[in-house]
Amino acid sequence: MAKQRLGKGLGALIPVADVEFDAGSGQPYLPVDLIDPNPLQPRKEFGDEEMADLINSVKAKGILQPVTVRESGNGRYQLVAGERRLRAAKSLDVDRIPVFILSVDSDVEMMEYALVENIQRQDLNPVERAEAFALLLSKFNLTQQLIADQVGMSRPAVANTLRLLRLPSEIKESLKQDEISMGHARALLGLPQRALMQRLWKKIVTQGLSVRQTEAAVQDLTEVMEKKAAPTAETLKKAPPAKPAYVNQAEVELLSRLNTKVRIKPKRNDTGTIEISYYSQDDLDRLLGLILGESEQGSE
Repeated sequence: MAKQRLGKGLGALIPVADVEFDAGSGQPYLPVDLIDPNPLQPRKEFGDEEMADLINSVKAKGILQPVTVRESGNGRYQLVAGERRLRAAKSLDVDRIPVFILSVDSDVEMMEYALVENIQRQDLNPVERAEAFALLLSKFNLTQQLIADQVGMSRPAVANTLRLLRLPSEIKESLKQDEISMGHARALLGLPQRALMQRLWKKIVTQGLSVRQTEAAVQDLTEVMEKKAAPTAETLKKAPPAKPAYVNQAEVELLSRLNTKVRIKPKRNDTGTIEISYYSQDDLDRLLGLILGESEQGSE
């Protein structure tokens, strides 16, 4: 590998001793200790077995695919994509690794690059993908259509992925660990109650139900619930008046934005209350981030 000096202007930002280029390919290399982690890394799970295999591969053949970085100032770089490769290099005390240096100015662009790279490599589990989409929606104000365009998915596919965040935490963890599939998860989301989801999920795990069997069980449970909830003549007499159309529309818009159950209870004189349901501490934190984040942006 031969060192090449950079121009004087770039040299003021990047110490000339820090960047090396392969003499044959021109591939740039950077010292590992100049690359900082990506705080917006969408991937949260790094399996021990997968990491061990990658470390053995790097030990035998080196890092074959460059990691992607962006300049962060003061001669340092921030990782955009390739955290597993960077971790493997650090664990083996590798001094320098091959890099692609992107010109990425904003955090949202960096998040998009990292998300697309991980999805293309199939490195993200479905829950990590849903959490990344939710972050793009809430923190960076992207629409579902914009996310779909960036990651090469349809908008309904993005919406269905986001729905996974409505699953109870133990079911999401089960999906992360490949105990259940996306097909199982989508079927469970068809149930109206979290308790029913948890009960059927336990059956899936303990009895090895297929996706088709799960869908049939969901249909059976839904029919039972509908029969129990079928109104009698007496209950119809006591039923409250139908909500105005604008209230129903507002509920739909809030549900789409917050990805959770929302009830608006109108009162007289155009007043009322809004009930927002959450299903775990993580879900509450997510909703607070959405609501408070919007409030802060609106006050600027």
